[in-house]
Amino acid sequence: MIQPNFKLSVNDLGVNHAEVVLEPLAQNFGHTIGNALRRVLLTSLSGAAVVRVRIDGVQHQFTTLDGIQEDVLELILNIKELCFVLETGDSAKAKLNIKGKKIVTGADIELPAGLKLINPDHVLMNLTSDKSKISAIIEIESGTGYVSAERYQTDEIGVIPLDASFSPILKVNYHVDSTRVGRRTDLDKVRLDIITNGAIDPQTAVLESAKILSTFFSQVYNPVFDENSESLTTSSKTELISQSVEDLDLPVRVTNALKNGGYKTLADLSKITIEDLTKVKNIGEKSAAEIIKKAQKHA
Repeated sequence: MIQPNFKLSVNDLGVNHAEVVLEPLAQNFGHTIGNALRRVLLTSLSGAAVVRVRIDGVQHQFTTLDGIQEDVLELILNIKELCFVLETGDSAKAKLNIKGKKIVTGADIELPAGLKLINPDHVLMNLTSDKSKISAIIEIESGTGYVSAERYQTDEIGVIPLDASFSPILKVNYHVDSTRVGRRTDLDKVRLDIITNGAIDPQTAVLESAKILSTFFSQVYNPVFDENSESLTTSSKTELISQSVEDLDLPVRVTNALKNGGYKTLADLSKITIEDLTKVKNIGEKSAAEIIKKAQKHA
């Protein structure tokens, strides 16, 4: 069996930008390790992102606010570009209360304990007069990968859900070169070019990715399967969250009644009872039974 014997080195290329080099690797392992690490770096590292925002005087994102140069949609896009680190807990709320003519940046946000802002110089908006003001609450959560705004929908008026990209990695490329040790010239060298958002440094990102890969590979040769594992439950729940009640192929009247009652995704129906459904306006016992039957088929 091939025994790995290589080292890791780091070449700094700029702010949050570095080249991580692994060498010498056995022949053909360059692409195997390089590609695997790249995919995990881009998709599986946890991070924090803005998931909801509430701005005083704003009911939805397609409006404008007096005294602010940007429209609400542009403002929300600027807020989404804020990079956070949740040092404690899985969620946090930050506040923004500004008055007067000013260029508002991330540094103007009031942060709770345990929440760190990586890019305080990021410009959010331009207040154009002495009477201008903005008041907002920004909700941040931790997660992995990309999650659509549907997951963060709420019935609370004025709260705008956002799609979230939790990955702290902005860009990754890898290259495989030949290297030599003594007389051997058939060995590989992997160079990973990594740019992060500052929430994690490139070397730590590679180490975390390697740990993730090792847990999956160990499951291949030393499998431990638990049907009640939280990871399985979470995966199933995520799939249900992404499915709308429209996927149940119910009559339009019933579908609209469900949505008006706050049941918008299949996850909302996962533990519902007939008694709960009959409390929803325009849904009787017959319709409630049909809804539960079809929801169970999709579970």
